[in-house]
Amino acid sequence: MKKVMLLMVFIIPLFCAAPSIAADAGQTGQDSGMTFEQRKAAMLTRIDERISRLQEVRTCVSGAATPEALRSCMGRPGGQPGQGHPRMGQ
Repeated sequence: MKKVMLLMVFIIPLFCAAPSIAADAGQTGQDSGMTFEQRKAAMLTRIDERISRLQEVRTCVSGAATPEALRSCMGRPGGQPGQGHPRMGQ
């Protein structure tokens, strides 16, 4: 019985505090001073940059004729091991 009461004393406050913590976390993007349109434009810019890097790596991989050439593609920005398929870094 003591264990149940002790558990309730610690768990109930967590459930009560969780909504306020989540609300605070959701406000960080809004407090940055950027409008919705600015955030949207920045996100689209970053997406376009990633697409461009991936296309460069894809071109390199497509043209690779040897294992060494394929490995050299992984040294390009956007082609680092760990950023794509997990087995590519092996």
